Amino acid sequence: MKGIFQVGYRPVVAALALGAGAGRTAAQQCGPPALDRPAPRPDLVVSTAWLAAHLHDPGVVVVHVDHDPETFRAAHLPGARYADAMAFAAGDHDLPAAADLRRLVENLGIGPDDRVVLYGESWHVGWLYLALDRLGHGSRAALLDGGLAQWRLEGRPVESGPPPAVPRGRLTAREHDVVVPTDWLRDRLGGRRLALIDVRSRDEYVAGHIPTARHLDWSRVFTRPDSALAGVASLLVSADRLDAMFRAAGAAPGKEIVLYCTVGVRASLMYLLAKRLGYSPRLYDGSWAAWSGAGLPTATGPEPGVAR
Repeated sequence: MKGIFQVGYRPVVAALALGAGAGRTAAQQCGPPALDRPAPRPDLVVSTAWLAAHLHDPGVVVVHVDHDPETFRAAHLPGARYADAMAFAAGDHDLPAAADLRRLVENLGIGPDDRVVLYGESWHVGWLYLALDRLGHGSRAALLDGGLAQWRLEGRPVESGPPPAVPRGRLTAREHDVVVPTDWLRDRLGGRRLALIDVRSRDEYVAGHIPTARHLDWSRVFTRPDSALAGVASLLVSADRLDAMFRAAGAAPGKEIVLYCTVGVRASLMYLLAKRLGYSPRLYDGSWAAWSGAGLPTATGPEPGVAR
C-alpha cells in the first residue's frame, strides 16, 4: 500500500534551528515545562515548505523508501536516493544486525552530520527511521509531512529515472536499544510501568491482541486515514491531537511505552511519532505474529484484558 509519509532531518539548517529556538523562547516566557508532559521533538517532522527551502542545502539527504524501485523511477523528489524497504528487514521482518544496518545506511551515502529526510510507503518509512535510530542517527532524521503526494499536490517539481550514484558514507554508529524481545515483554506483562499499545486496526485488535494492550489505530494519525494508504495526500493530525491519542492509550511520563502491530512495520511509524511527542518508546518487533505464534496468552474483544 502506498502512503505519503516521509521523513526529513538536518542538523545544520538554520531555519529549523530558528523554529526550535522560537519554541524554546515561548516556553521560557511561560515558565518551566510541566512535569507531567514530555519534552516534544517537533524537528522529527518537517513540512514540504521547509524541505523545498532546504532541498539543496549541503548535508540534507532525501531518501525515498519503497519496496519497488519502479515507483522511484516513475517519480521522486529532486535529488532523492532510493532505499529498498525490504533490505532493512531480516528473518520474520526483524531489524538486521547493527553492522548490516550500518552498511545499508552508508550505502545511501549518509554520513554522521547529514540531516536525513524520509518519505515513501507509509508502511515502511517508519521502519527506516527505526533503523537510523538504532544506529544513533534518529535525532538527525525526520518525516516529511504529507510525503510525495502532498509535494506533488502543491505543484512542486519531481524527477524520474534511476537512483543516483552516491559515494559511500561513513556513519559514526552509537547503537541504541530500540526493540524488545518476546521474553522481555512476557516477563513485564501486567506491570504497572508498562504501557503496551497495539496500533493495528480495530478489527484486528478485537479479533485477538496481547493481554493488557490498549488500542490506537495507526491510520488515525493521518487527517485522512482512509486515503493515507492509497497515495492520496494526507497530512498528520496536530501534535496536540496526537498527544491526546497516545495518552488515551496509556502513554505517560515514567511509563515503559512498547508499541506493536503485526510484524512491527506500522508500529515503527508510531515509534517515530511517539518520539516526536517527547516519549522514549520501544518497539516489539516480533509483534502479534511472534506472540501468537509462540502460543502465549491472548485476549479478544474491545477491552485490554488481563495478564495471565
